[in-house]
Amino acid sequence: MTDIQPIPILRSPDLAATARFYSEQLGFETFATGDTHLIVRRGAIELHFIPPDPGHEALENPSTCYIRGAGIDALYDDFVTRDVAGLIPFRHQPWGMYEFYISDPHGCLLRFGRSDTEGPAPAALC
Repeated sequence: MTDIQPIPILRSPDLAATARFYSEQLGFETFATGDTHLIVRRGAIELHFIPPDPGHEALENPSTCYIRGAGIDALYDDFVTRDVAGLIPFRHQPWGMYEFYISDPHGCLLRFGRSDTEGPAPAALC
């Protein structure tokens, strides 16, 4: 079934700061925001954020979201143009993926990847 779309729901202790980062730094649009939920979108990528559960707040945010597809090369180039802080450049991984990484202000790791069979190496690696 190709019409199934997973949407991660990630933790954020400050939804307003998260909205600013994804909008100003990564070029996402904010579609819903409030004290209990934040939705951001960029193209087909949609991420949801909620505050931590009371009593279950960890010192670190172990959340990770993997965003996969052939279009990530253009995203990477855009993030370089935006001078996104903490952008970890493309790497060719032993499991056959080109990947780059960004941590948001609250420690959520965004991992972007595409198969090395989906085209030549990213220009950033050449």
